[in-house]
Amino acid sequence: MLLNICKNIRISLFKYPNNTGCRELSDMKKILSQEYITKIGIEKEKEECLLIEKNLFEQSLLQHKPITAAERLKSDIRTLNQKSIRERAPPPKALSEMERKRRLEKGSKSEIINDKELGFEFTKLSLTDSRLTTMMTTVRSKRRRDKNRQIVIEGRRLILEALECGLRLKTILFSQREQLATIKEEVAVLQKAKQAEIYKVPHHDLKIWSTLTTPPGVLAIFERPCSQHIRKRLSKLPPALPITVVCDNIRDPNNLGSIIRTCAALPCLQIVITIGCCDPWESKSLRGGCGGHFRIQIHDDVNWEEVPLVIPAEVADNCWVFIAENNISKSKGLTNVLDYTNIEQTGSHSVVIIGGESHGVSTEAYQFMQTVGNRGKCLHIPVAEGVDSLNVASALTLILYELRKHVLRMQNCEI
Repeated sequence: MLLNICKNIRISLFKYPNNTGCRELSDMKKILSQEYITKIGIEKEKEECLLIEKNLFEQSLLQHKPITAAERLKSDIRTLNQKSIRERAPPPKALSEMERKRRLEKGSKSEIINDKELGFEFTKLSLTDSRLTTMMTTVRSKRRRDKNRQIVIEGRRLILEALECGLRLKTILFSQREQLATIKEEVAVLQKAKQAEIYKVPHHDLKIWSTLTTPPGVLAIFERPCSQHIRKRLSKLPPALPITVVCDNIRDPNNLGSIIRTCAALPCLQIVITIGCCDPWESKSLRGGCGGHFRIQIHDDVNWEEVPLVIPAEVADNCWVFIAENNISKSKGLTNVLDYTNIEQTGSHSVVIIGGESHGVSTEAYQFMQTVGNRGKCLHIPVAEGVDSLNVASALTLILYELRKHVLRMQNCEI
């Protein structure tokens, strides 16, 4: 607005109120000198502009408070920031477990069937029921499975093994009622105690979530056994052999399951699974273990720095370390290489380290063996020419049963 007023005033300086009208600009330049226009005229323009501005504010309710451009920009920025800030909505309240289940059941069509022959009732889920997807998505994710301490077991035989070992059954899914005939008594007792939920689902849906080529048609979700549960159960059995097995770079879940099965059959005191191995609690490993996971102490996700802490403190000073090494190139520079049948001493406790077939034993394993000095040995299993090596589970079985003979011989001599 001030710019327009200045323009009008600049034009009005060259107008004369006479009858002949306005003179041309060229005539005015002749009358007024350039010095007058530049010095006196411009100052007069400013005074008139300020006077007009002051008069305008005096005739209105506004106050005459001139501000600079920087102050104006700052005020605009504050206004914009205040407009951009929105009130955040309060976070949604976490649903309880009962409320979550109620909402799932409300949005899904299901039918509760009371089977008198089996002795318990089950819920028949429809094809579009979302409860199956929700349950299986949770237990198939390692992060969620570890957080909830759950394991998935497939097949009637393995489910029965878990029930016999006292594991807590949370949910069981089946596609045909005949598949529950062999465990109906155990399932009925758990359902009466309100400890288990039973669902019948279409075989096609159960097949999608199965990890087996030929699904057995029955799947159960158990609570993972804790160390206290295993320790309490083992206290009622004869003492295990003073042997700790350390798994290093075991990537195949079937091999890891077979190793756990062998250690439980010996039985060894405990098994340590270092970081870098596969998950011992996934379905393939559990199936390969054939129930061995429930009969031995398992320490998983262990760093090599933590391995000495797992060894019993009372036998740590007289502990022997054996590495099962099939790679001859790694053991060429070592003087402590023995044939697995020539074990002469074992000490109060023995640690057997077994590596994977593809990656072998790590450098950290050799460093751990060097900490015990002369009590560390590399065990070699001879094989025929042209044969690369034995399966990792088979090699460990040979070494463990050779150690077992030596340990039992030493115990008999002490008696």
